Amino acid sequence: MRRCSKCGVAFTGDLDRCPLCQAELEGEAEPSVFPVNAVRKSGAVALAVLAFVTGACLIALPFLGHLLDIPGDIVLAVCVGLALNYLFVRNIIVHNPDFLRVVARYFLILLAVAAAWFLVTGNLIVTTFVIPGICLTAIVYDVVLVAVFRGTFVSGYAKYLLFDVVLGVAPLALSILGLTTWDVPAYASALSACVFLLALLVFTRRQLLAEMRKLFSA
Repeated sequence: MRRCSKCGVAFTGDLDRCPLCQAELEGEAEPSVFPVNAVRKSGAVALAVLAFVTGACLIALPFLGHLLDIPGDIVLAVCVGLALNYLFVRNIIVHNPDFLRVVARYFLILLAVAAAWFLVTGNLIVTTFVIPGICLTAIVYDVVLVAVFRGTFVSGYAKYLLFDVVLGVAPLALSILGLTTWDVPAYASALSACVFLLALLVFTRRQLLAEMRKLFSA
C-alpha cells in the first residue's frame, strides 16, 4: 500500500501522487478495494468529445454566418448559448452520478422553455433559430453519447433518443406552418434527426428494438 509521508494517509490503487498534497507516494501499489467506475471514465471521454464538438462549432459559426449573411447578433447569441450549454453540461457530467439521465432530460426542458417563450411573446426568432438550434444541439450531443457509451446508452435511454429524433423533425412543421423567417435551421435539424435515426437503426438496432418492446409490451 502506498503512503504519503506528509499527510500520513495510505492509498490503494495505482496512484503515483497524493491527491491531497500532490507529494510522491512511497511503498508498493496495491489493488483498490473499490471497483473501477467505468461510467466516470466514459464521462471523461464524453467531456473531451463534447469540448471538441463545442469548440468546432464556435469556430465554424462565424464563417457560416458570413457565408449565409446571418446577422452578427444572432451568431454571437448562438455562440454564447453554445458556450453556456457546454459549461452547464460539463457541470452535470462532473458532479452528478447519474449524469446520463440528467443530460437526456436537459434538452427536453430547454425545448419546453423555448416553446413557452414563443407562446408568450410570439417572437419568430424563437421558432426560426432557438428551437431548431436546441433540437440540432440535442442530436449532436446524442451522437456523442451514443458513440462513447454505445449500446449501454441506447439500452438505458432509448425513449429519450426517440424523443429527440421526433423533436428534431418538429421544426420542419414550424417552417411549413409559416412560423419561421428562415427555413435552413429547421431543415438542418430535420435532416440531422433523420440521419441519426438511420444510424440508430443500422448500428444499434438490437438494443433499440429490445427497449421498444419493453416500452410498448405492457
